[in-house]
Amino acid sequence: MEAVYYGNEEEYRRLSRLGSRPPSCEHKCEGCLPCDPVQIPTTTDHVGVQNANYEPEGWKCKCGASFFNP
Repeated sequence: MEAVYYGNEEEYRRLSRLGSRPPSCEHKCEGCLPCDPVQIPTTTDHVGVQNANYEPEGWKCKCGASFFNP
């Protein structure tokens, strides 16, 4: 059975997006420009991870070679 959605198309696209979306990096890079959101692997301290295909990622703001928390 196909799902039916009776709203505007832009809202549907927003609601149907999988995963996280980039943070706003405005004013996050201590005055460095351009300050852009990038996805990076997160560090895990878990020993014996059950799912070998699972590689968690997180968002950071990047300017040049420096990373900042969003």
